[in-house]
Amino acid sequence: MLRHIQGSVYCVYGTVRYHTNIGMKDPFPLMVSAQSYHPIPLEKALRPRGIERLRKLTNSATELFLEHGYEATSLDMLIQKVGGSRRNIYERFGGKKGLFAAVIAEECRKLAEPLENLTLEDACIRQTLEQFGSEILHIIKQPRVIELHRLMIAEGKRFPQLSRTIWSAGHHNAKSVLAGWIRKQQAQGRLRTDMDASGLAYAFIHMVTGEAQLQLLTGGPRTTADQDSNTIALSVSLFLTAAQDTDHA
Repeated sequence: MLRHIQGSVYCVYGTVRYHTNIGMKDPFPLMVSAQSYHPIPLEKALRPRGIERLRKLTNSATELFLEHGYEATSLDMLIQKVGGSRRNIYERFGGKKGLFAAVIAEECRKLAEPLENLTLEDACIRQTLEQFGSEILHIIKQPRVIELHRLMIAEGKRFPQLSRTIWSAGHHNAKSVLAGWIRKQQAQGRLRTDMDASGLAYAFIHMVTGEAQLQLLTGGPRTTADQDSNTIALSVSLFLTAAQDTDHA
């Protein structure tokens, strides 16, 4: 179902809705936060059989796009796999580009949600950073997340908004969570106040995730649990050496 509102298209996908700009070269949704997706009762738009067909279509489209990329995935491939027709896809999504935007938006929502739900304690700075590092590594090493980042790299030049959306859903959300916690520690005098919280968060996340993510993105071996533990411990030590107030060291 497409709802035309002031030059935009509201697309029903799964249980969320988002908008794309009609006629734009790069029609990807700007929404990157899990909370920014507004659930709507899908049964009002489709009957149960239609809901099941739509989910089958979008699930299959997601697998094809992640495996083959945008250019190499055709609507004919999708129709051959799940049935239906081009007309149905165009009526519901406006074509291949709209379908691509829909499935990537949903993948970004899935990526954003666990990052936004991370909770950081105040009791022990070192322990909190170690826990955050462990959780963020677990998220970025998931096969689906790696596939999504590969797609960001492969299709980023053709669809720059896609890259920004994926980046915001992942690293930007993680940085925002950690930076907020750092500011709180700075306000309490536990971390130096002459260092930018966002910059510290960015540096810490990249120290923790850089090697593991690069290995997976380039087809290398997964880092081991011992390697991850050592990376986290080193990253925390370096962070505290730079940022911790000497009175609380």
